[in-house]
Amino acid sequence: MQKTMILSAIVIILFGCKQKQEAVKQEVTAIKVKAQAVQTFNGLSDLRYSGTVEAAQTIPLSFQSSGTVEQVLVQEGDAVRKGQLLATVNKADNQSMYNLSLATYQQAKDAYDRLKQVYDNGSLSEVKWVEMETNLKKAESQLQVSKNSLEKCNLYAPVSGIIGKRNVEPGQSSLSSFSPLELVKIETILVKISVPENEIGKIKKGMNASFTISALENKQYEGTITNVGVVADQFSRTYEVKITVKNTNLEIKPGMVCDVTLNTTAEKQMVLIPYNAISKDTDGSSFVYVVTDDQKSVRKQIVKLGDYQNNGLEILSGLTANQSIVVEGKEKLTDNSQIIL
Repeated sequence: MQKTMILSAIVIILFGCKQKQEAVKQEVTAIKVKAQAVQTFNGLSDLRYSGTVEAAQTIPLSFQSSGTVEQVLVQEGDAVRKGQLLATVNKADNQSMYNLSLATYQQAKDAYDRLKQVYDNGSLSEVKWVEMETNLKKAESQLQVSKNSLEKCNLYAPVSGIIGKRNVEPGQSSLSSFSPLELVKIETILVKISVPENEIGKIKKGMNASFTISALENKQYEGTITNVGVVADQFSRTYEVKITVKNTNLEIKPGMVCDVTLNTTAEKQMVLIPYNAISKDTDGSSFVYVVTDDQKSVRKQIVKLGDYQNNGLEILSGLTANQSIVVEGKEKLTDNSQIIL
């Protein structure tokens, strides 16, 4: 009986010591943190798209005379001025035709001048004189046609701009390409985006747009929506929208890809958290530590980030309003860490 009492006392003492050790251990591993409730705010909804730069005006140039291309005096990317000679076609055949027409005209003009005095004196019949006038007019017409053909052997720039494409080389036929040269005007450029049908109703002409181009070190540009498509693409079910942008220094080139942001007037409710509450995982994903309901531990929660706002970072998914997250002391935490608020 005495032994039984002694053993019971020992068990009680050991059990009490174990509880004290566990309490001490729990107290040691709990980490002091500061938490804050997740908040929601009403803000303007930004729409984001990938866009492609186009020239505001593209002018295909073609020869108006058939023959062999003799010279191409410009390269792609060259700036040209209005009236500048761009290319030539071999003039041999057209020059021969012009020389023949000129000789015919001179002959007809000489005959006309000689017989005019005779006609005025009444010594030439009316029929013969009408024939002389007709021959002169025909020679004048043929001379003008051959002169035009000779001049059309030269291809000139109709306006100032930049050579966008060169599709012809010396030795080729002038008719081998529908557009031997292509001239583009890029003092103003267009950014084309494709907008899904569930968002096209939010976009109006005159809205402001901003975009960045990675090829130009993510420099930001501003523009205005000038065209909103009304017919959806039959395959993608998207609508084409065009943004007009001034390109005074010509640094934006057709074909560049850009990231476009449209500032709409539609409001949306945003979940915002402090910038310092976000941590990065080894795989690059973003996460926060959410305080459990008993406020004694945390759990790791993956979140999808939105935009940086003036009063916090937007969270697109992973959190809801009134959840409590750690904003200070997160550096020592892991999933399921014990905490003290």
